[in-house]
Amino acid sequence: MEVALYHPIFGYYSGPRNPIGKAGDYVTAPALSPVFSASFGKLISEFLSRTGDVVSTVVDIGCGDGALIHSLSEAVDKKTRSRLQFVGVDRTLGRLDPSLRQSSSLAFVRTLAEVPRNNAQLVISNELFDAFPFARLVMRDEHIHELWVTERDGELDWTEHEAPAEYEYYFAERGLELADGQFADLSPEWQAYYEEVCAFVERGLIVTLDYGFPEDQLFHPRFRRFGTAASYTQQRVTRDLLQDPGSRDITAHINFSDLMRTGERAGNGTLFFDRQAKFLLALGAAEHELFAPVEEVESLESGLELRERREDARRLILPDGIGEDIRVLVQSRGVPEEGWSFQRKLF
Repeated sequence: MEVALYHPIFGYYSGPRNPIGKAGDYVTAPALSPVFSASFGKLISEFLSRTGDVVSTVVDIGCGDGALIHSLSEAVDKKTRSRLQFVGVDRTLGRLDPSLRQSSSLAFVRTLAEVPRNNAQLVISNELFDAFPFARLVMRDEHIHELWVTERDGELDWTEHEAPAEYEYYFAERGLELADGQFADLSPEWQAYYEEVCAFVERGLIVTLDYGFPEDQLFHPRFRRFGTAASYTQQRVTRDLLQDPGSRDITAHINFSDLMRTGERAGNGTLFFDRQAKFLLALGAAEHELFAPVEEVESLESGLELRERREDARRLILPDGIGEDIRVLVQSRGVPEEGWSFQRKLF
């Protein structure tokens, strides 16, 4: 997976092509509707009101083409922006929009260590951890095996080997048991990288949006018998992870319990964990003009274009949309743990 996604020449994420969007391989919430960025703009303003008159850093880890961090910088007014430094972090920066490279209001770096902390930090990651390379595991007669990639007759194929002891320990430590024949997808990098994020935030919020579950749901022997690993291209999903390597996205759902525990061990408080739809609604997403009655919306768009944008906005918060599939974890250090808008009870 590391080679297929991040090889400097042939890796899926290394080239200039942007796979995100309706014309790409998959759609993310920020690319789906401006309601996402507008909601986070409200969070940024609230963050500043609760951290005092200091300069803060807003960081988007896994920034891709830079569209999200750019839209966040545009979502706040000029006076507010003077107290903020916006930074995008991505290990390749190969997909970064060339027009943003020279922006005076944005900075782009490859590692979190290069980001200035300033006095407070608001760190956001959207679908970052589910793109980390993972081990594909399967239980065979009470022993965990790891699937390796091999070659047979010029084609990639799977082969099984007894898994390293670290994976046996991982499940035993958490009191989890895989059923015989059950698959599981697991990345040690989830915890390791989240530790880096926690170390970076001395005073602020960490907002993690991703596909995943708490561990009792992620490794449930009945509901997740075949794991969660999948490959995406042109808005279609397949379980064949070895098909067309380098030209498809590969992903697996993450264990949010790992992130929660890692943050809490580092001294962070867990402020919120729930579906993205609930998080955005609590921030005030429904106040956006795209949710207003049609006759109140000022737009130069045709009726069809406006209807499509309104439908995309609804997908962020309706039960059958992307907002129900993605979870949001918010942890904090050195800032108030109560009274945030995203903690409001909606119903």
